[in-house]
Order: sequence, then structure tokens, then C-alpha cells
Amino acid sequence: MKILRDNKIYVGLFLFFTFIFFLSPISGDDWGNYLEGAQGFHHMIGQAIGMYFTWEGRLVSRIFINILTYNKWLWNVVNSIVVVGIIYYINKICKFKNKTTMLVLVISTILFMNVFTFSQVVTWLAGNITYLFVMPLLLMYFYILYYHKDSSKYINILLVILNIIIPMFIEHMAVLLILLNMFFIGIDYYKNKKINKKLISFLLISIISFGVMYFSPGNKIRSGMENLEFNKLSLFGKIIYNIPNLIIYTYHVNYYLVLLLVIGNYLLIKNNINNKYYRIGLYFLELIPIFFAIIYLLDSFNIKTIYINEKNIFIIIYFFILTIVNFCLLIKNYKKEEDILPIIFYSMGILSNCVMLMSPTWGYRTSFATYLFLGVCYLIIIDRYYKKNKIIEYSIKIVTIMGMIFYLIFYISIFRTHLANEKIIKEANKKHLPEVELIAYPGFAPCNINPTDEFHIKKFKEYYKIGEDVNLKIVRKNWKYIIFYYN
Repeated sequence: MKILRDNKIYVGLFLFFTFIFFLSPISGDDWGNYLEGAQGFHHMIGQAIGMYFTWEGRLVSRIFINILTYNKWLWNVVNSIVVVGIIYYINKICKFKNKTTMLVLVISTILFMNVFTFSQVVTWLAGNITYLFVMPLLLMYFYILYYHKDSSKYINILLVILNIIIPMFIEHMAVLLILLNMFFIGIDYYKNKKINKKLISFLLISIISFGVMYFSPGNKIRSGMENLEFNKLSLFGKIIYNIPNLIIYTYHVNYYLVLLLVIGNYLLIKNNINNKYYRIGLYFLELIPIFFAIIYLLDSFNIKTIYINEKNIFIIIYFFILTIVNFCLLIKNYKKEEDILPIIFYSMGILSNCVMLMSPTWGYRTSFATYLFLGVCYLIIIDRYYKKNKIIEYSIKIVTIMGMIFYLIFYISIFRTHLANEKIIKEANKKHLPEVELIAYPGFAPCNINPTDEFHIKKFKEYYKIGEDVNLKIVRKNWKYIIFYYN
């Protein structure tokens, strides 16, 4: 009981997210993954191994997807632990001075990520298990090595296991793990003037695991079938092609990150730049991302303002300069050993998206790591320079509670819509109707929850035992003010 009392905020968060996840139905690729899981445990494992040879190398995430999609009640609980684990390890790594205020800000970072990112990474099982489950594992690994808590035999076994399984979730996190291992080898050599054989072994294991995943027969087959034009490009051609995506999915879509970035950089400039004119110029440079974030938000609500062309050379040059300047401000801020932490997280965030320059596939879920790590970087900066203010602290708490209420209302509405649609499907199946008229979910509901393309329509019909010849009609009705469902 004492443990629960001492960690009541984490317990409360666990209950909140568990409730949200029980309300959220499976969607998109989950329908097909459920059907695979329904064939039994041996099939779950066999299908994951089969996909390794025919479609993808993400063996670990695929096994989890098959098991947890079929047993969604278990996913509801495990995913809550994953989300709370991310919040827990961020606080454990950062050791914030303003503990309560910063804990609330870390929670708000999860709640106020882009709503499409939330729907793809937090509540959609296929995206969640691939892109979110790896995060607490990576943060745990970082915590152990950064604070030198890897002395016991059992901890070292854990680190070996993490180096095996982390690369098997998703490619860009595998590369990030390899780079982290190289960083810790370099730091250890700088301090002790000798090569740490244990860290070298971790690096080799992570490289081998990444190689087993990336060079799988399935990956080779898939790359030969998808994105053929992109794959023909040279290394330089791929980078040039993806630079606009790098800008969009680092800055434009991450509006809450932009807010943290502007506040954090304002504090860095104020406390580290003495020249008045340099300060004014840097303030102006740092404010511009707010303009792009506002344009993106307005466009999300179908409020057309001005067209932003991310391929514009001046926009590309500006964000390149901004990224370098922000890194230089963090270097300028380095005065004691703990000041390296925001530099590390900033590097992890930028590198997470830079690795994606080699990929043809971009989206809200692929940029989650960038959002999280850059967010942590600026939370550390804010904590360092923050001076206690009750109005600010109450405001942060109220806004965070409002964010929780938003998701409660929205996912209760999602659940009610789900029940209504299940009733419609049951009646249609019973009467053998030629058409099923489904109530549409909002666009930022769990990913692909409205079956509209051929593949998802097929799996949706199989999941709900709807005849192949039955027509699905998606009707936009019964929703008000985006988050309220009424019957």
C-alpha cells in the first residue's frame, strides 16, 4: 500500500490510460492481425516467422502484434504500463528540480502530441506496438548506461536482451540504439582512456540484431514490390527528396514541441547570450516556427490561410540554420556535467528523423521519437531556468486536466459509435441486407478505423463476418463539435 501511496500519480495515470484503451476499438490493420491471432498461439509465432521471410524483418513487434491484438484486454493493461513507463523513465533520467511541475509537463507532452500521432502511436495497436513499445525499453537502456547501473550480472543480461529485441521493433530505433552504444563507448573511453569491452559487445549485438532484421528476406521482397521509384534514387537523391518531410515531421506537425522549443530557446538565449543585438536576432529566429505551426493547425481545421511550400529553398535553409543554431545554444549552455543531457536528447531527436531520410515512408508515427526526445531536451532546459510561479503551475495543471478530459470525452464517443456500428452490422447480417451503412468516425480517431480502401474493407468484412458482396457505406452523422457523439 505504501508503494501505491508514494506513486499515486503513476497509479492514477495507469488507470486513466487503461480506461481510454478499453474504450478504443481495434482498427485498420488490427482487423487482419486479430484474425491471425484467432488461429492460435502456434500460428501467431509461425505467421511472424513467415512474414520475416516474406514481408518484414520486425520479428519482435510482429509477435507482440499477433498476441496482443487477439488478446486486446491484455494490450489495454500492457500499453498503459508502457505509456506510464515512458513518463516514469523520463522523470528518472532527468531528475528534475521542480518535480511536480515537471511531472505534469511530461504528462502534458504525451497528451498534447499531435492528435493524429496519438491515434497512430497510442491507440492503434499495430502502430502502437511497433513505435511506442520500444520507447520505455530504449529509455531504460539509456538510464542504466548513463547512470552506470550496469554492474550486476542480471542487469548485464537485461542489457544484452535489450540489444537483441530493440532493433527488432522498428528500423530507425535500431539505428538510434547503435549510435547510443557508440556514444557511450566514446564517453567511457574519454573518461577512462581505454576501450570498454562490455560496451563493445553491446554494440556488436545491436549491429547483428539490426542486420538480422534489416537484411531479412522479407524486407528484400517488400522493397522490390513497394516504392520502386524511390528505391532507384541514389543516396543523395533520397536525402534531397525527403528534406521537406524532415521539416514537416520535425517542426510543422509537432505544435506542442514548437511551444516547448520556443520557451526553452528563449531561456537559453536570455541566460547565455550577452550581446543585445544577437539576443534580439535570435529571438526573432526562434519565433518563426510558431507561424508554421499555426498555419498547420488552421489547415487541420480546414481554415485556409496561405500555402506553405516545404520544398522552397529559403524554407529549407531557414530550418537547417534553426536546427544548427538550437544545437549551438545547447553547447553554449554546457557548463557542468549534467548539461550534456539535453544535448544528448536533442541529438537523439534530430537523428531519429534524419535516419528516416533513407526511407520512403513518413508519417505521424515515424516522427514520434523525434517529438518525444526533443520535448525531453527542452523540458530539461525549462526545469533548469524555471522560477517558481503559482499562476504558471496552476495553469499547467488545469490545461493538463483539460487534455485528459478531452480524451475521456472523445474516446467515450468513439466507444458509443463503435457499439452503434456493431449493432448496425449485427442487424444487417441477421437480415442479409445488401448494404451496411456505418457511422463514420472523425479523422483523428484510431488509424484507418473507417474502412475505405480495398485491403481494409476486406479485413473488416472478414472480422465482422460480413458477406463479400455486401456494400459498405460510410456516413458522416451523429457527431457534433468533432468530439461529441449523439444518438
